[in-house]
Amino acid sequence: MTTMTYKLQEYILPLFGGIRWGLFAHCLLPFAFSACSSDDNDDPLTNERPTFMAAERPDWEVDWSSDVARPDWQEPDPTKFECSMDLMVTLEDNFLKYSSDNDMLAVFINDECRGVSYRNVMKDGGVTYLLHVKGSSEEVGKQMELRYYCDMLHYMSIPGWTPSFEPNNLMTSAYQLVLRPEDGSKKYPLRTTVLIEHSNELPFIIKQNDLLGIFNGDECLGVAEPDPLNYATWRIDAFSNDKTEHVQFRYYSVDKGGVYIFPIEITLNGNFIIVPVEF
Repeated sequence: MTTMTYKLQEYILPLFGGIRWGLFAHCLLPFAFSACSSDDNDDPLTNERPTFMAAERPDWEVDWSSDVARPDWQEPDPTKFECSMDLMVTLEDNFLKYSSDNDMLAVFINDECRGVSYRNVMKDGGVTYLLHVKGSSEEVGKQMELRYYCDMLHYMSIPGWTPSFEPNNLMTSAYQLVLRPEDGSKKYPLRTTVLIEHSNELPFIIKQNDLLGIFNGDECLGVAEPDPLNYATWRIDAFSNDKTEHVQFRYYSVDKGGVYIFPIEITLNGNFIIVPVEF
């Protein structure tokens, strides 16, 4: 028993008296001082906190490139169908940098091509597709399937949005589809919304051009910029396949000029997950 323990007994035992309190002090006080005398720098979250590496702003992006050959989609014979409708589709901004005149968007009914469209570049730099869809009166109400091919990436996706065939209906801007090629991807069929939550004080100031990243080794599966107004929670959409196992979170800080790499392993489930982190 330490000298400090004896000193405390000299003050505590006369106040409470008795053998029972003596035994209490003899048994428990050494444990109390053992806990108090532990290293103040011993951080139980050390293995979960990030490591920092000084670096210039990285060029993180998901590699959507694939090896799909350009399909030979053909317009149907218009004399075979007595009905038609129009679909207007706008390409998501994230994919504009991959867009070219060789890209195609096609619509299918019963796995048969019923319309093909090539890109129209708008004055604001956006890209739209106008599909003239052919069908029969017996196919009214049938669900249609869209297929998108990006020539630069040799990439094809089949978005999950399946509009119904409604003849003489022009789907204008109020009803048009925003084409998100990552939806229906053959390369990364799973999309997980990852919410990163942190509770402690940040060691940096969130600035424009900060980056969030989800990685499987060195393979980037999702990138986003944090919202400075949403201080406590950051959102990233991560894309994966059935070969993806554990992934990790990285944060690039303009303020600190480097990357925080978190050791926490995240399992993507193709749905929605919340990941708490500590800096």
